[in-house]
Amino acid sequence: MDEVDEAIVELLEHDGRMSHPAIARAVGTSRSGAAARVQRLLGSGQVEVRGVVHPAVLGQGALAYVTLTVQGPVAPVAAWVAEREDVPFVSLPTGRQVVLVEVRAGSTQEVDRAVTELRSHPSVRAVEVLTYVEVVRDVVGPTGDVDGDVDETDLTLLRALEEDGRASYVDLARLVRLSPAGVRRRVLRLLDDGLVRVGAIVRHSGRDRQPTMGLGLRLSGDPAPVVDRLAGDREVIFLARTLGRFDLLLTLRAHAGADLAERIDRVRSLPGVEDVECWSHLHIVKETYAAVRVGGAPRS
Repeated sequence: MDEVDEAIVELLEHDGRMSHPAIARAVGTSRSGAAARVQRLLGSGQVEVRGVVHPAVLGQGALAYVTLTVQGPVAPVAAWVAEREDVPFVSLPTGRQVVLVEVRAGSTQEVDRAVTELRSHPSVRAVEVLTYVEVVRDVVGPTGDVDGDVDETDLTLLRALEEDGRASYVDLARLVRLSPAGVRRRVLRLLDDGLVRVGAIVRHSGRDRQPTMGLGLRLSGDPAPVVDRLAGDREVIFLARTLGRFDLLLTLRAHAGADLAERIDRVRSLPGVEDVECWSHLHIVKETYAAVRVGGAPRS
């Protein structure tokens, strides 16, 4: 990807349904040029635009970040974990011989059962759990408190947006047998109410995308000033308050490795930050947030 492609991907990460004319104006190219670039990016399979439904809509009130320490090869364990419906994310990171897992469930008790089942694998030697207190920022999914009430038509639209976040209002209208104008109103309401977020999901290859780094922070004192400072940083693409080994969990992105090192040092220098641990994701085994089922039953 060149710089224009990178700029388009960044726009789509924030608004996956952004029109071709708006993209063209933002990156300084023609409408047809913008459309061609978007189609090429989507056709490559490296970039997908999908809707991610708020966990509250799905009854997924409990989220946890689980680190599995493995004896022997980690790939078979990661593949086994990735088969679980309550796990949307599995990664093999640098450093220790571990598998990183995100669990989404309906309650703390369900998270506990999931962790017990993960611990049962014969190659898993230790399990460490971070409980999410609050997801402050997420380039993938919606955050904050919402009213999760949706009807069957809303659920059908949410399922369609999960499959194709850039589906046209005409195509969506055919699906739910409403007018395009009526569908547009519903989709905008779902977006405005924070029930779904439509954005680009980038399959990081480690070669032609901006480098990213996961950070775990231990804090002293009130975490609010550190959270506020990090939430305003555009390079922070994920930020969550957690209970456990770390007080904050975040993902940083930069244009180059040297920039990333500089930004990590800036995080280390923030007042209230006592310790920082860093890792990168060598291989994303699973990254899927499609979760809407008939009746809104939770999947994770």
